[in-house]
Amino acid sequence: MMEAEARLLVCMPETGKGGAVTAYAGYLRDLLGGQVNDTWLAAQKDKACLKQTDCDLIVCGELEQSCLEQVWAGQPPASLLWARRPRWPIQNILLILRFEETDNAAVEWLERLALASSAAVTVLPIVPSLPAMHRLGNRIQTGLDLLLSANTPAGRRVRRLARRMAGWQISSGLRLRQGEPEQQIREEVAEGNYDLIVIGAEPGHGRSHHFQSGELVGPLLRWVERPLLIARPSRTS
Repeated sequence: MMEAEARLLVCMPETGKGGAVTAYAGYLRDLLGGQVNDTWLAAQKDKACLKQTDCDLIVCGELEQSCLEQVWAGQPPASLLWARRPRWPIQNILLILRFEETDNAAVEWLERLALASSAAVTVLPIVPSLPAMHRLGNRIQTGLDLLLSANTPAGRRVRRLARRMAGWQISSGLRLRQGEPEQQIREEVAEGNYDLIVIGAEPGHGRSHHFQSGELVGPLLRWVERPLLIARPSRTS
């Protein structure tokens, strides 16, 4: 589990251009009962500064892709909150469940933020690709059958999460869609009034090329306007 006090690092393009992100980080600090450990200016191009700052969550505004890569590589295993257009207070959260090991980190952040904000939560399970289905031990059922059946690993994961969220005593729901993974996410984000999207990092999250070209996170970073939390396992997980 995560530590009780959240440690935040704010990353801004340059001095004087990160007011909204700084205010957003302050809101998160107060919400989580944590602290902002430092502020990193992308113009400094100083990766050593990133490595010296101990944090759990990096809050970024509008940064170039190369700067995002520096942040991602410089602060393992911190999670990243990409806030191109910060939105607060947090009242509606979308969790993208992808059936990878990093889902656990995403659910930990979801629980922490949802309980602190009393936000409503919607879970969007993405039907795994064929290689992921094989890792889950399923070679026959596909599509929504994979998620709805109580006899598949994916179906059991969805049910465990539903039972866990029931104990949070907040409004929550499950949304099932069909189609390509990115299409499912685009449709849900377009139709839902979400203040925050939470997703687990790509498998192999310690390597920068996964951050750029992953199946789900890479495309999301290119088009999503809502704050996006990319979760990586914490030091104490």
